[in-house]
Amino acid sequence: MNTIGIEQLEPNRFYWARRLPADRASFAESNDIEVVQVSTVFGATPEFWTVAVMGSDEHFDLSAFEFFHKVPSPPTAEGRRPNLVRGADSVAAFQRRT
Repeated sequence: MNTIGIEQLEPNRFYWARRLPADRASFAESNDIEVVQVSTVFGATPEFWTVAVMGSDEHFDLSAFEFFHKVPSPPTAEGRRPNLVRGADSVAAFQRRT
């Protein structure tokens, strides 16, 4: 599986990633691939970005992970469901029917 370099990451995006083995780890760490977020909680410039682990409040240095693929964002409702309209348009259409 090809990896993505740290310089190619985008802030606030989700990625499939795997933790790299830690030096002198005192316990066995999982090598499972997981979904993580490139977080800007400590600053917007790349030197302050961290990896936020889903389901916890843990943040790690970017170099502690290898990144595989971006998790795609869901499509917007307007693009997928043309029957969804803005609130004002919906009210106007309803009033015309009654």
